[in-house]
Amino acid sequence: MATVAAATSAWFAKPLPIMQASRNQIAGMAKRADRVKPAELADVVLQDPLFTAQLLRLVNDRVKGGLTADIASVESAILLVGVEPFLERFSRHATLESVLLPDGQQEYALLQKWVFHAQLLRRVARDLADQRYDAKVHEVQAAALLLTLRAILPLMAKVLDPQHSQQAVDIPALLQHWQFPPVVIELVGEMTAPTPRYVLFKAMIPVLEKLENGWWDPDIQSQLATMATVLGQEIGEVWNTLCKCIVRQTRRLPANAPFYSSARWLVMQPGEWPQAAQAAAPASAEQGKDILVERMQALHLAGLQGAPTNQVMSLAIRALAEGLGLRRIAFALFVAAENNLRMRYVQGEHTEGLRQLVIPLQEQHLFTRLLQKPASIWLNSGNLAQYVPLLPIQFSEQLGADQFVAMSIFVSDKPVGLLYADAGGNQPVSDFQYQHFKQISTLTSRALAHNARRRHTA
Repeated sequence: MATVAAATSAWFAKPLPIMQASRNQIAGMAKRADRVKPAELADVVLQDPLFTAQLLRLVNDRVKGGLTADIASVESAILLVGVEPFLERFSRHATLESVLLPDGQQEYALLQKWVFHAQLLRRVARDLADQRYDAKVHEVQAAALLLTLRAILPLMAKVLDPQHSQQAVDIPALLQHWQFPPVVIELVGEMTAPTPRYVLFKAMIPVLEKLENGWWDPDIQSQLATMATVLGQEIGEVWNTLCKCIVRQTRRLPANAPFYSSARWLVMQPGEWPQAAQAAAPASAEQGKDILVERMQALHLAGLQGAPTNQVMSLAIRALAEGLGLRRIAFALFVAAENNLRMRYVQGEHTEGLRQLVIPLQEQHLFTRLLQKPASIWLNSGNLAQYVPLLPIQFSEQLGADQFVAMSIFVSDKPVGLLYADAGGNQPVSDFQYQHFKQISTLTSRALAHNARRRHTA
């Protein structure tokens, strides 16, 4: 109990960040603050469990008099704060991405899955509460979102507070400290005299968790029967409600999001299927692909949120090194005043000569051609004889590499520099590495362009 108390108390006074996507929407609404309705803002908040927790904490964690009401409705909380003060406050609020990235990329990827799970819980809880003719659906929605803090907060702690990252967080105790409404705390925690609403809510939770591994778990049928009894429906009706919610919520996922929705199991037919543990036989190649996907997602996200240049380049180099396994990586900055390329970001083995390298651009060579328009080159044994004579003398003398990839980085129509990578020494670069090298270079160009536009508009 002492460790649980320590992990819980660590969050008593610590502010919670919100998702970058949430802040982007709030910032957009701030430009038309006089026309924004509280219901529009509530729709944004209710997609983000951390945002919901932070807002309800803000309005409830205060000295209360005898007539002070507990607030469980997000829309009511916004009305209490005021639309314009709300927009002013949260359009500049700290974001989860700025807190976790780039160091906590793995935790951030897992956290995105839990955010999706929170959104699904809320949608199902709302639909079931409507079918029960629940007069206070907002309480059930809030409880569904807050419930996922038990998984989200430990993930955040891995980056922010490693001392408590392996310890459980007592969510009911935390909400009680923040003075959340007792009815919400009871739904999240344990109720001594369970009500039909509580029974329905608690039956929904294991169903959605077990659906992560398939719909054929016998406990799912048991919980569906409990839900059907509370609602006065057939089990098939309850199952149809769940399936509709899962499919609708899955369709809201971005096109580039990992497909972790339990909707993937709905098409499977009854029969002998392997258990999840047997089906998941991890291979090193698959793990490598997972790391590459994570690193590329982080780079893409950095572009969307307008990350500074040094962070963008750090993420690009990590994607090439950790995701593709390239051993020597460098970004050569185009210095227009000197008309040359100077190395700025260098990582890998045997980089002494690379760090000091300056490539003049007065004469025509391979790199001057690459800087004329966005283009890439894959130097390999098949085209070595064709391209080696076109390499700048300074490059050949310092590196002597005859197996590498390079691509020019542009912002709009202006060259910024050149991204270079090789597999170490004269080791060959594979086609897989080259194709993804081009994708990472393109993501880098887009991220730098987005950052440039933000600075220009600011």
